[in-house]
Amino acid sequence: MNTIILSERQTIENAQELKEDILAALDHAEPPVVDAAEVAQIDTATLQLLAVLWRSSVRAGNPPRLERPSREFIRTAALLGLDGMFGLKPGAPGHPQA
Repeated sequence: MNTIILSERQTIENAQELKEDILAALDHAEPPVVDAAEVAQIDTATLQLLAVLWRSSVRAGNPPRLERPSREFIRTAALLGLDGMFGLKPGAPGHPQA
């Protein structure tokens, strides 16, 4: 499985590591899966990198999937208007109620 597991603290301090994980995920034939269960802190830099992953994967015909997003991930993504992209907004593709 092509999985990126986000850490409890996802900030600019570990953005380079996440960027490397994203680049590796984009090279796989399988769709990327992002596990966000442990996220307790997340910043704009992290969400921008994930937005690049989403756009690039969708464009390549290999849409990613978000698994087990934490409340903080959901809250911050919504605050930045990215909840629809990640399938967190009701009615969005990938949302459990869609």
